[in-house]
Amino acid sequence: MQASILFGLVFVAAGINAGSVHLEGAQKDKAAETAMQCMKETGVKPEMVAEVKKGRLSEDEDLKKFTLCFFQKAGIISPDGKLNVDVALSKLPAGVDKTEAEKLLNDCKTKKGKTAADTAYEVFKCYQAGTKTHILL
Repeated sequence: MQASILFGLVFVAAGINAGSVHLEGAQKDKAAETAMQCMKETGVKPEMVAEVKKGRLSEDEDLKKFTLCFFQKAGIISPDGKLNVDVALSKLPAGVDKTEAEKLLNDCKTKKGKTAADTAYEVFKCYQAGTKTHILL
């Protein structure tokens, strides 16, 4: 099964008041593998991913492409950038409030960008800003 890395990607920021859930075992391994594949495919710099992991988001085009790649490989976002809420919910690890996540995902799925990569990144930023539980690798 694709890793439960919904909006954890490799770069989740744990907010001061936010809880956190850790990926474990096969989920963590798959997330790392997918991230490495997408880093190679998109050319995003590891430093950029590290900054986002610290909660410092950027409008970098390679980072947007990385986000789209990662979400597509996870089946969370279609090739044209549309969020599949049911798939996203199915990939959330234990410890995440799925009712809360579903509401937030439904709000975030309306976010649009000029390209599929822009849209994927807008969805990510929306979820990242609104979630109380961050997924950590």
